[in-house]
Amino acid sequence: MEKKNLDVLRRKLDKIDSEIVDLIAQRQVYVTEIGKAKKSINKPTRDYQREKQVMEGVLSRATQKKLDTHIIQQIFELIIEISLSQQENEKVKQSNLGNNKSALIIGGNGKMGQWFAHFLDTQNFDVIINDLEPLPNQQNFVAHLEEITLDHDFIIVATPIQKSASILAQLSELKPSGIVLDISSIKSPLRRPLRTLADTGVKVVSVHPMFGPNIRLLSNKHVIFISLGNEEAVTAVKQLFDPTMAERIDMKFEDHDRLIAYVLGLSHLLNVAFMTVLAESGEAASHLNKLSSTTFDAQLNISRNVSNENPSLYYEIQKLNHYTPTTITALSDAILRLQTLIHSGNEKAFIQIMKQAKQYFEQ
Repeated sequence: MEKKNLDVLRRKLDKIDSEIVDLIAQRQVYVTEIGKAKKSINKPTRDYQREKQVMEGVLSRATQKKLDTHIIQQIFELIIEISLSQQENEKVKQSNLGNNKSALIIGGNGKMGQWFAHFLDTQNFDVIINDLEPLPNQQNFVAHLEEITLDHDFIIVATPIQKSASILAQLSELKPSGIVLDISSIKSPLRRPLRTLADTGVKVVSVHPMFGPNIRLLSNKHVIFISLGNEEAVTAVKQLFDPTMAERIDMKFEDHDRLIAYVLGLSHLLNVAFMTVLAESGEAASHLNKLSSTTFDAQLNISRNVSNENPSLYYEIQKLNHYTPTTITALSDAILRLQTLIHSGNEKAFIQIMKQAKQYFEQ
């Protein structure tokens, strides 16, 4: 009898789950229509005031139904993100910026190369891929750069940083007619080849997308643009991101690597150090996971994501940045100082360090 009752309850739950999926699908239909309406009146994809109204409404409803508002908020944050992603993708497709235009992606079968290939293909560019090996059934692949007529509107260099330097030098000799842009995370090793390429009359822009290849929604994501003297080229590359919600940032070449040493370099180092300590601790990951705390969970998730990234790229970001020794020394000094304070029992100084950090973040 109890098993029969359990089966009945589960079937009712299955029915509700199906209805939830149907409602989400129906919601997405309206999301598409709203996206079209926004485009017709030239309204931005993201409307924070409207999001606030939606969230206040569902949280009020959750309170009435005696549901955990924190869980409901998390669910609707994801639903809103999916909706925005759908609207952004539709806007990119409808832009047709690539009509009758072509793009060559050197290193196009790497993760970021594939991201750009999809991004430009969505905008109706004729995309050509150059890399070491083709992907299965890849029709738009050309193996040798010398065999390609370099008359593309955009040539994107999406190879490892040191390889990018040699490719830019090669392009200086080939003199393509379109705009050349690199997407390297570190710029100092590319200073000379980028300048040489610009001096030969080629239109050059240095770009740094501050996101990884798994990103679907570009809201609150940043793309850095570094001018090499041709402002028309910078404007043309920025226009590729017009249909998105990405924030476009102008930066001087000489500022880039210094700032990136903290934004990428320091954060990477912290996470590599964290996961190294865990991996060499002798404690089973499953056991630590059972004892986890909120802070540990958050740090563990970030470090787990880092462990799945390209280790060669992460090494290049550290090795090729002239400012890395500064951040490593600062990190080492901070750990040694904390070690000294803890061993000496200096609670006052420890608290002061945390207060100083809090004041920094409040700014």
